[in-house]
Amino acid sequence: MKKLIYSLITISFIFTSCSKEQGCMDSIATNYNVDAEEDDNSCTYGLTGGAWIANSATEEGTISVTMAGIPFFDSTWTYTETNPDSLEPYKLKFNDDATWMEYDISNIPMEGGTWSQSGNDLTLTDSDTSMVLNIISVSQEQSTIELSISAVENDGGMIMSYNVTSTLNFNRDLNSCCEDNTAQRIGKNQWFDKKKFKNLLK
Repeated sequence: MKKLIYSLITISFIFTSCSKEQGCMDSIATNYNVDAEEDDNSCTYGLTGGAWIANSATEEGTISVTMAGIPFFDSTWTYTETNPDSLEPYKLKFNDDATWMEYDISNIPMEGGTWSQSGNDLTLTDSDTSMVLNIISVSQEQSTIELSISAVENDGGMIMSYNVTSTLNFNRDLNSCCEDNTAQRIGKNQWFDKKKFKNLLK
């Protein structure tokens, strides 16, 4: 009996010592396991880690205008942009210290501030404004973020109502480098420009 017990203990020890700790082995993942020796495909990802380079943006919107209760203008559109020179934001970087920065195609800082996430809601705050975006998806290599804005404005008796949704698609760039923040140009964020909607009326 003692020999049988000894044999079982020995076999158990051999199997235990030979087994490798499993876990996520990707250092940019939110559940990275520094002790893992074998990847178990359990990695989950967030916005931090590298920078996000825009590859396309799709804008869908409606706008209507009335004057004295009389319909004056009504329009619906869908537009997709893939030209890097026209994509804005072109690059976003989210840091572990809860700060973020937007860069143009030349890696010059355009806007920055703090960020926070609650579920799929992403709040970006700069020097004087805040906006809430919706995180559609985040993976090791790609992310999709959505910005929706609805408003009603009275411009000299002209009532303008608009609903706009911009869907931004990004690729993660782990080797991205950017200019120093001292070159930052605050207040140039044009993700959503009301003037271009008013220009539709001209």
